[in-house]
Amino acid sequence: MNFKKEIDIAKYEFHKWRKTLIITDIIISLAVIILLAFIRPDYLVIAVFFLAIPYIILTQRKVVLYHFLIAALVAFVWMIIANNQYSYNQDFLKIAGINLFPLFAWAIGLFSMYIIYSYLEHLLKERGFIKKIVLFCIIFFPILIIMETFGYHTLNIHNLAASQFEGLPICNCLHAPHWMQFAYFAMGPIFFTICYLLKLENPHFKAKSSKKKRM
Repeated sequence: MNFKKEIDIAKYEFHKWRKTLIITDIIISLAVIILLAFIRPDYLVIAVFFLAIPYIILTQRKVVLYHFLIAALVAFVWMIIANNQYSYNQDFLKIAGINLFPLFAWAIGLFSMYIIYSYLEHLLKERGFIKKIVLFCIIFFPILIIMETFGYHTLNIHNLAASQFEGLPICNCLHAPHWMQFAYFAMGPIFFTICYLLKLENPHFKAKSSKKKRM
Protein backbone atom coordinates (compact mmCIF):
# COMPACT_ATOMS: atom_id res chain seq x y z
CA MET A 1 0.00 0.00 0.00
CA ASN A 2 1.27 3.44 -0.90
CA PHE A 3 1.06 6.17 1.67
CA LYS A 4 0.98 9.83 0.70
CA LYS A 5 2.45 12.33 3.07
CA GLU A 6 2.08 16.07 2.80
CA ILE A 7 5.12 18.11 3.71
CA ASP A 8 5.24 21.84 4.25
CA ILE A 9 8.07 23.39 2.29
CA ALA A 10 9.14 26.95 3.02
CA LYS A 11 9.64 28.81 -0.20
CA TYR A 12 10.87 32.35 -0.22
CA GLU A 13 9.95 35.09 -2.63
CA PHE A 14 11.15 38.68 -2.72
CA HIS A 15 9.12 41.61 -1.47
CA LYS A 16 6.88 42.67 -4.38
CA TRP A 17 8.38 46.17 -4.40
CA ARG A 18 11.99 45.07 -3.94
CA LYS A 19 13.44 46.69 -7.09
CA THR A 20 11.56 49.93 -6.50
CA LEU A 21 12.60 49.96 -2.84
CA ILE A 22 16.27 49.53 -3.73
CA ILE A 23 16.16 52.60 -5.99
CA THR A 24 14.13 54.63 -3.50
CA ASP A 25 16.39 53.73 -0.56
CA ILE A 26 19.51 54.66 -2.56
CA ILE A 27 18.05 58.02 -3.61
CA ILE A 28 17.00 58.86 -0.05
CA SER A 29 20.38 57.80 1.37
CA LEU A 30 22.29 59.94 -1.15
CA ALA A 31 19.97 62.88 -0.46
CA VAL A 32 20.61 62.62 3.28
CA ILE A 33 24.39 62.51 2.74
CA ILE A 34 24.24 65.58 0.49
CA LEU A 35 22.00 67.45 2.94
CA LEU A 36 24.61 66.93 5.67
CA ALA A 37 26.60 69.67 3.96
CA PHE A 38 23.70 72.14 4.22
CA ILE A 39 21.73 71.25 7.36
CA ARG A 40 23.07 70.92 10.89
CA PRO A 41 24.02 67.25 11.25
CA ASP A 42 22.21 66.80 14.57
CA TYR A 43 18.96 68.29 13.22
CA LEU A 44 19.19 66.13 10.13
CA VAL A 45 19.83 62.76 11.81
CA ILE A 46 17.04 63.40 14.33
CA ALA A 47 14.61 64.26 11.49
CA VAL A 48 15.67 61.19 9.49
CA PHE A 49 15.21 58.96 12.55
CA PHE A 50 11.60 59.98 13.10
CA LEU A 51 10.70 60.18 9.39
CA ALA A 52 12.04 56.66 8.92
CA ILE A 53 9.11 55.21 10.88
CA PRO A 54 6.29 56.32 8.53
CA TYR A 55 8.54 55.51 5.55
CA ILE A 56 8.97 51.93 6.80
CA ILE A 57 5.22 51.55 7.29
CA LEU A 58 4.33 53.06 3.89
CA THR A 59 6.76 50.70 2.12
CA GLN A 60 5.16 47.69 3.83
CA ARG A 61 8.27 46.70 5.77
CA LYS A 62 6.78 46.80 9.26
CA VAL A 63 8.91 43.80 10.24
CA VAL A 64 12.02 46.01 10.23
CA LEU A 65 10.55 48.23 12.91
CA TYR A 66 11.99 45.64 15.30
CA HIS A 67 15.44 46.07 13.73
CA PHE A 68 14.93 49.82 13.99
CA LEU A 69 14.12 49.53 17.70
CA ILE A 70 17.15 47.31 18.37
CA ALA A 71 19.41 49.78 16.54
CA ALA A 72 18.06 52.62 18.70
CA LEU A 73 18.55 50.60 21.90
CA VAL A 74 22.13 49.66 20.99
CA ALA A 75 22.89 53.31 20.22
CA PHE A 76 21.33 54.41 23.51
CA VAL A 77 23.31 51.87 25.56
CA TRP A 78 26.49 52.98 23.78
CA MET A 79 25.82 56.61 24.65
CA ILE A 80 25.22 55.71 28.30
CA ILE A 81 28.64 54.03 28.30
CA ALA A 82 30.61 56.55 26.25
CA ASN A 83 28.75 59.86 26.49
CA ASN A 84 31.68 61.51 28.30
CA GLN A 85 33.87 60.68 25.32
CA TYR A 86 31.92 63.05 23.06
CA SER A 87 32.53 66.79 22.89
CA TYR A 88 32.31 68.18 19.39
CA ASN A 89 33.63 71.32 17.77
CA GLN A 90 30.01 72.05 16.86
CA ASP A 91 27.24 72.90 19.29
CA PHE A 92 25.04 69.81 18.96
CA LEU A 93 21.82 69.34 20.90
CA LYS A 94 21.86 67.52 24.23
CA ILE A 95 19.16 66.01 26.42
CA ALA A 96 19.98 65.01 30.01
CA GLY A 97 23.63 65.50 29.11
CA ILE A 98 23.49 63.01 26.22
CA ASN A 99 24.77 64.31 22.91
CA LEU A 100 22.01 63.67 20.38
CA PHE A 101 24.13 63.66 17.24
CA PRO A 102 26.05 60.41 17.91
CA LEU A 103 22.95 58.85 19.48
CA PHE A 104 20.73 59.28 16.43
CA ALA A 105 23.60 58.88 13.95
CA TRP A 106 24.41 55.45 15.40
CA ALA A 107 20.75 54.41 15.44
CA ILE A 108 20.24 55.42 11.80
CA GLY A 109 23.63 54.03 10.78
CA LEU A 110 23.11 50.57 12.27
CA PHE A 111 19.62 50.33 10.84
CA SER A 112 20.80 51.44 7.40
CA MET A 113 23.52 48.78 7.42
CA TYR A 114 20.89 46.14 8.04
CA ILE A 115 18.74 47.42 5.17
CA ILE A 116 21.72 47.13 2.81
CA TYR A 117 22.41 43.64 4.13
CA SER A 118 18.76 42.64 3.65
CA TYR A 119 19.07 43.24 -0.09
CA LEU A 120 22.18 41.05 -0.35
CA GLU A 121 21.34 38.13 1.94
CA HIS A 122 19.90 36.13 -0.99
CA LEU A 123 23.46 35.86 -2.38
CA LEU A 124 24.30 33.43 0.42
CA LYS A 125 23.82 29.84 -0.69
CA GLU A 126 23.74 28.76 2.95
CA ARG A 127 22.24 31.06 5.54
CA GLY A 128 24.03 29.99 8.70
CA PHE A 129 24.88 32.61 11.32
CA ILE A 130 28.62 32.74 10.53
CA LYS A 131 28.10 33.46 6.84
CA LYS A 132 25.39 35.99 7.61
CA ILE A 133 27.48 37.97 10.08
CA VAL A 134 30.52 37.85 7.79
CA LEU A 135 28.42 39.36 4.99
CA PHE A 136 27.11 42.02 7.38
CA CYS A 137 30.65 42.91 8.50
CA ILE A 138 31.85 43.12 4.89
CA ILE A 139 29.19 45.80 4.43
CA PHE A 140 29.49 47.51 7.81
CA PHE A 141 33.27 47.94 8.22
CA PRO A 142 34.03 49.80 4.94
CA ILE A 143 30.95 52.03 5.18
CA LEU A 144 31.82 52.91 8.79
CA ILE A 145 35.30 54.02 7.72
CA ILE A 146 33.97 55.92 4.69
CA MET A 147 31.38 57.81 6.76
CA GLU A 148 33.87 58.59 9.54
CA THR A 149 36.30 59.92 6.93
CA PHE A 150 33.57 61.97 5.24
CA GLY A 151 32.39 63.41 8.56
CA TYR A 152 35.88 64.31 9.76
CA HIS A 153 37.44 65.71 6.59
CA THR A 154 34.46 67.01 4.60
CA LEU A 155 31.88 68.01 7.22
CA ASN A 156 34.48 69.12 9.77
CA ILE A 157 32.86 67.12 12.58
CA HIS A 158 35.61 66.66 15.15
CA ASN A 159 35.26 65.01 18.53
CA LEU A 160 37.40 67.30 20.67
CA ALA A 161 37.18 64.99 23.68
CA ALA A 162 39.28 62.42 21.80
CA SER A 163 41.31 64.70 19.53
CA GLN A 164 44.57 63.85 21.29
CA PHE A 165 44.36 60.24 20.11
CA GLU A 166 45.63 59.04 16.76
CA GLY A 167 43.07 58.19 14.12
CA LEU A 168 43.00 55.15 11.89
CA PRO A 169 45.88 54.90 9.42
CA ILE A 170 45.46 56.24 5.87
CA CYS A 171 42.00 57.76 6.42
CA ASN A 172 43.08 59.69 9.54
CA CYS A 173 39.62 59.39 11.05
CA LEU A 174 38.04 57.96 14.19
CA HIS A 175 40.34 59.73 16.64
CA ALA A 176 39.64 57.88 19.87
CA PRO A 177 41.24 55.57 22.44
CA HIS A 178 41.77 52.00 21.25
CA TRP A 179 38.86 50.61 23.27
CA MET A 180 36.53 53.11 21.65
CA GLN A 181 37.81 52.33 18.15
CA PHE A 182 37.26 48.64 18.88
CA ALA A 183 33.72 49.39 20.13
CA TYR A 184 32.89 51.24 16.90
CA PHE A 185 33.69 48.17 14.83
CA ALA A 186 32.05 45.82 17.36
CA MET A 187 28.72 47.64 17.49
CA GLY A 188 27.68 46.43 14.06
CA PRO A 189 28.23 42.71 14.80
CA ILE A 190 26.63 43.14 18.24
CA PHE A 191 23.54 44.71 16.68
CA PHE A 192 23.34 41.99 14.03
CA THR A 193 23.78 39.21 16.59
CA ILE A 194 20.93 40.56 18.73
CA CYS A 195 18.64 40.67 15.68
CA TYR A 196 19.66 37.12 14.76
CA LEU A 197 19.07 35.75 18.26
CA LEU A 198 15.64 37.38 18.31
CA LYS A 199 14.93 35.68 14.95
CA LEU A 200 13.98 38.94 13.26
CA GLU A 201 12.99 38.43 9.64
CA ASN A 202 14.45 39.82 6.45
CA PRO A 203 11.80 42.24 5.12
CA HIS A 204 12.57 41.40 1.50
CA PHE A 205 11.63 37.75 1.75
CA LYS A 206 8.16 36.39 2.29
CA ALA A 207 7.64 32.82 3.41
CA LYS A 208 5.27 31.00 1.10
CA SER A 209 3.97 27.66 2.24
CA SER A 210 3.42 24.94 -0.34
CA LYS A 211 2.51 21.31 -0.23
CA LYS A 212 4.61 18.50 -1.60
CA LYS A 213 3.32 14.98 -1.86
CA ARG A 214 5.67 12.09 -1.24
CA MET A 215 4.86 8.46 -1.92
